[in-house]
Amino acid sequence: MTDIWWKLTLHGQYNMSAFHLEIDVLSTLLGLLLTVLAIMFFRHRHHYKLPPGPAWIPLVGNIRELTSDPDIRIHLRRLQKKYGDIYTLYLGPCPTIVVCGYDAIREIFIKRGIEFSDRPAASLPMILLNGGKGIISVSGDIWKKQRKFILVTLRNFGFGRSKLEGKIQTEVKLFLSEIETFNQKPFKMMTPIQTSAGNVISHLVFGGHFNHDDQRFKILMESFDYLLHNISPGSLVTFMPILRFVPGDIFRIKTLAKKMQVIRDFVNELIEEHVKQFDEQSIEDFIDAFISEMKQNDRETTIFTKEYFAAIIMDLFIAGTDTISTTVTWASFYLATRHDIQSRIFQEIKAIVGNERLPSLQDKNSLVYTEAFIMEVLRMSNIVIISVPHAPVTDVWIRGFHIPKGMQIFPDINSVLSDPKVWGDPENFRPERFVNEEGTLLKPDEFIPFFTGRRNCIGESLARMEIFLFISALVQRFELMPTVGETLDIKDIDGIFGGTHAPKPFYIRAISRHAK
Repeated sequence: MTDIWWKLTLHGQYNMSAFHLEIDVLSTLLGLLLTVLAIMFFRHRHHYKLPPGPAWIPLVGNIRELTSDPDIRIHLRRLQKKYGDIYTLYLGPCPTIVVCGYDAIREIFIKRGIEFSDRPAASLPMILLNGGKGIISVSGDIWKKQRKFILVTLRNFGFGRSKLEGKIQTEVKLFLSEIETFNQKPFKMMTPIQTSAGNVISHLVFGGHFNHDDQRFKILMESFDYLLHNISPGSLVTFMPILRFVPGDIFRIKTLAKKMQVIRDFVNELIEEHVKQFDEQSIEDFIDAFISEMKQNDRETTIFTKEYFAAIIMDLFIAGTDTISTTVTWASFYLATRHDIQSRIFQEIKAIVGNERLPSLQDKNSLVYTEAFIMEVLRMSNIVIISVPHAPVTDVWIRGFHIPKGMQIFPDINSVLSDPKVWGDPENFRPERFVNEEGTLLKPDEFIPFFTGRRNCIGESLARMEIFLFISALVQRFELMPTVGETLDIKDIDGIFGGTHAPKPFYIRAISRHAK
């Protein structure tokens, strides 16, 4: 069509019969495409007994409906109410099963977790992020081997254990020092916390650290941020990759690819530096461990190749940076807008920890209200609205529905974390819901911000450590407040639904408690 338009506008003498011929060819091709899609639809509907769902439009499916509300959670709740806890959506031409509510999620991903432990074929966003090879995307034996290697290796370097606390505390101190430099002036929390969280992963992955003013690392973090907040799992181009060839960059695919190349170049550079300096007798970090594994395996049959290597490292950086930075940013919003809650957390920290040292993991069990606040931040902000898609390893039956092998299944985490039957008043920010009458912490089964089952978040233990240490130190050292003369409202900042659910940019002030 672009060629036709060019000929018509720049060459007025263009033969109209040729123009009609090209239109006829395009119409024929479009008709064939619609026919194929219709056949696919009826094949899935009749050969398999899929769950019910809304009517869909050829090519675009239900995308238009899903994007009709600024907040996708509203539309998902309507669909659940109308069609039940398991329903079918067409995202582009692809049928997708959505699973809602804790009972259905528990039944499918815990009780029948082995049957639903695969990933569907890698979508365009996952290909952009990790080439479809990282721990997030792979299935079967490759996933099992990768997951085992990652967990064993990272645990050797202190992953999820107090052994790592010293390195996290080093980053916490630098984080607090950077906030101090704003000198009570308004700033965006996402900037300093993103660099600090990235540095914790850096310690584990390549045994290094970047200064907060390192330009190369800043560009890397900006690239991660752009990717995660501009890749939507429900976008039309995700399910119709051919749209990336549309002239211009209407779907931002070209920009996303450039950002991804920045990250890929950075990771490959780190790998090459480690390969040159590799010493089998001195395995200091994850990259060293992977190089050692590569040298011990047959390159023709192993998954321990440079391609898988780079993809895994990118997955670790993305997951380990964005989860922490987005959660701490949400926490800073609630602290700045709920001074009563912030004051109660500070008083608890002051009574148990004092102000001579930073809070530590040994204080975690004693800081009950602080932990309850963090849990409520994770529940309320729900940074992963819909979990990474799963797929059945073979044809399966779910509650009377027949689902084919490999079909994409979306677990709707928000349907659990915002369920009135579980939480009573899920729309209210209320940390007290996680504290019982005896003053001890409650941990409901339905609290699944990191998902559940065989493919829950591999970095959950590290994430919980970091979130606690960063937030407790932040409240101990600073009083967070809105910008003078302005108010912060959840309606104004809630609404970036990309790879994670992040707040729109906002400013706060940090007043040093020691200066008072």
